[in-house]
Amino acid sequence: MLQNDQIKIIKQIWTELHNKPGVFKYNLNILSRKCLQGKYNIYTELNPDRAKLRRIPQVIPSLFTKFDHNKFNFSQIKPDEKLLDIPFEDVVVSFIINQSPLTVYHSLICPDLEKCQPQLITENSLKFCIEFLLYTDETGFRIGYNSPGALASVNHLHLHLLYLDCDIFIDNAELEVIGKSGAYRFSKTMPTEAICYLIDDSNKQSILKTIYELIKFMCHHNIPHNIFITRDRTQTNKRLKLFIYARDQHYIVKDTTVLNAGFCEFSGYVTVGDSELFNSLTEEKVFEKLKSESANVYTLIYKYLNEL
Repeated sequence: MLQNDQIKIIKQIWTELHNKPGVFKYNLNILSRKCLQGKYNIYTELNPDRAKLRRIPQVIPSLFTKFDHNKFNFSQIKPDEKLLDIPFEDVVVSFIINQSPLTVYHSLICPDLEKCQPQLITENSLKFCIEFLLYTDETGFRIGYNSPGALASVNHLHLHLLYLDCDIFIDNAELEVIGKSGAYRFSKTMPTEAICYLIDDSNKQSILKTIYELIKFMCHHNIPHNIFITRDRTQTNKRLKLFIYARDQHYIVKDTTVLNAGFCEFSGYVTVGDSELFNSLTEEKVFEKLKSESANVYTLIYKYLNEL
């Protein structure tokens, strides 16, 4: 089955289930949306139902927390929450609804769901997500991952499929090369830090190995991290940008009245559940939060990449 057919099925079934009572915790209802004033294109939405009605996030004490069958996991979902199973090499990837959606078509990507793997990204999971986005004609779909300690809510391997068909910060952020590693970083003129890889059909195999080695390096050094994969919206040819955001320390606070930082926020998509916070947000406040979460850890990562 081709990616465009898979996307069509996901959109169709997601919409049908969203209109079916009792499947989602709420019908998606964004009360307000805006781009914050400034030059970096931070897009924000007010989604109070998610803050009030979502499942209580789990506290995952370390990157290497073992899977706990006694806690909520995605093998416990109802049959009508599953959208699609996609065989991929030696993995079966399940798409299930996110009961508390951020965007239309918000789904969870769960590789080998029944194997009950903890929330540590695998090489095959990354490979699937790269190929899934690379070969679809849709440019609005994005994929994100939060590791334990970087806003992961459930300790069961999953990534998020979002639909966000507007430019956000990372779509036009300036990049500069890091040594000969094949990696890029945000330009020093940018107000925050990230590692970025540019992926197309010609380099997808080799660059995947490089990306996964960096992730293993970060895990070895106990560095929580977020990943965001998106089509390069500046190119007419099909190319992806894969961003990795490193975190200074293990972060588990999820107070809905403060700004929490996961892959969405680091990428420039800020969704909040509190109207007072939404009205008071500024571009400066967002980047101040992001820098406070990752101010010191990149020195070690840049050193590693420059030595490759």
